[in-house]
Amino acid sequence: MNIGQVCVKLAGREAGNTAVVVDIIDDNFVLIDGNVRRKKCNIRHLEQLDKVAKIAKNATTQEVLASLKELNLPVRQESRFASKNPEAKEEKPKKASKKK
Repeated sequence: MNIGQVCVKLAGREAGNTAVVVDIIDDNFVLIDGNVRRKKCNIRHLEQLDKVAKIAKNATTQEVLASLKELNLPVRQESRFASKNPEAKEEKPKKASKKK
C-alpha cells in the first residue's frame, strides 16, 4: 500500500465506503480518510482499487475529499460529519421552563 491509494472499506460500520490511505503506520495498519472517519485501519479490512489520489502524507480531510472529486468518485456530504468546533455550531434558543 502506498500513500494516496484509493480503497474500499470491507469491514466495520463504514463497510462499502471509499477511503484514501493518508499515512502508513506499520506493515499491518494504515491511516485512512475520505468517505469514512479518519482513523487507523487494518489493511486486511481494505480492498485496493486501481486509482491513486495525488496527496501528500498526512493530508487534511478537505484535500482528500478534493482528490476524490478529481477522480470522479462519490464524496460524502460535509454535514454528515460536522465539525466538533463549538464556534462552528449555531446556538440553539433555550426552552422556557414550566412553572407550577
